[in-house]
Amino acid sequence: MNKKIVFALIIVGLLAISAVSAQNSLFLSNNDDSMYQVSLMQAFMHGEYDGVITVGDFKSHGDIGLGTFEGVNGEMIVLDGVVYQAASDGSINVMSDDEKIPFGTITNFDEDAKIDNITAKDFDDLTSQLDNEITKYGTNNMYVVKIKGDFSNITVRSVEKQEKPYQEFTDVAAVDQRVFNHTEQTGTIVAVYFPDYMNELNMHGWHLHFLSDDKTKGGHVLNLTGFKGSGQIDEIHEFNMILPTDDLFAKMNFTEDMTSKISSVE
Repeated sequence: MNKKIVFALIIVGLLAISAVSAQNSLFLSNNDDSMYQVSLMQAFMHGEYDGVITVGDFKSHGDIGLGTFEGVNGEMIVLDGVVYQAASDGSINVMSDDEKIPFGTITNFDEDAKIDNITAKDFDDLTSQLDNEITKYGTNNMYVVKIKGDFSNITVRSVEKQEKPYQEFTDVAAVDQRVFNHTEQTGTIVAVYFPDYMNELNMHGWHLHFLSDDKTKGGHVLNLTGFKGSGQIDEIHEFNMILPTDDLFAKMNFTEDMTSKISSVE
């Protein structure tokens, strides 16, 4: 075979391999459709509150999410790449990159659909409307919904930081939960949805955290009334999780059905 033809075929082959490699690299580096989770809900419910990764590491996996901080030190809201703490005294703080996280979920927000002109009378009405929306796309997927608008009233909670020996979260919530009621607020709810089959990896159904536009109020949403606004939906198809490496987790008994305990604190 002519040497020039052989050389040309080699060049074409190398270019093809390079193109495939670049395509695969792009696919692997695209986190827009991936949910990243620290630990699992069942471990957290059993009292696994030691930090697993830092806030800085956590942020490298996304720009929107929720969770808590080492020792259950308040509620976490991640919005537009900033990690906020709704502390037990009602204040909102931007957390430093060296803070530790025992449990949380985060993704890069990628709008797949919109919900215009939402009007909800209360929490159940809002989550029911969210259920109706995701039914269009499939309830076996994961979702993050960014809900922005005005609230006549919103009730949120945070939790005081715990000290060792840690108690189960149902016991912590019964004693150290702090509830705040805010009227006439404008802000954003970060709503995360996990399907039923992922129960105990995370809470199935909807988990909502709120942050006011002025960054002075927020927390885990317990109730709301008189909401008007809109939403953006991100449909998630990939799940990645990092687990604790301490002895408590290694020896933890996961045979107990935690469904009712998880529901009781939500």
